[in-house]
Amino acid sequence: NFWLLTTGLGMVFVGGQLIAWRQLHAAGVFLSTNPSSSFFYVFTAAHGLHVLGGVIALLYVAFRSWQKSRTTQSVAAEVAGVYWHFLDGLWIFLLLLFSLGR
Repeated sequence: NFWLLTTGLGMVFVGGQLIAWRQLHAAGVFLSTNPSSSFFYVFTAAHGLHVLGGVIALLYVAFRSWQKSRTTQSVAAEVAGVYWHFLDGLWIFLLLLFSLGR
């Protein structure tokens, strides 16, 4: 259930990013508008790509045929879990850096 929840939330996040970018575009805020908008676009694009990579990894582990594979599904799931936990740690670090680094 947590696997499905994580995959779904990742997809919702990426979809939300696309909606936010469309709204910014409609409001006339572009990558080259000013340094703040450039930072926002680059920062959220990096985050979105990392989350999309994690979602792809989750889908790969969930739907791949493991019968003839040299790697087991549990090892692949462990690797996907390490990837997601690395992202957790990275974003906690960034949150602290941006909150306390003022």
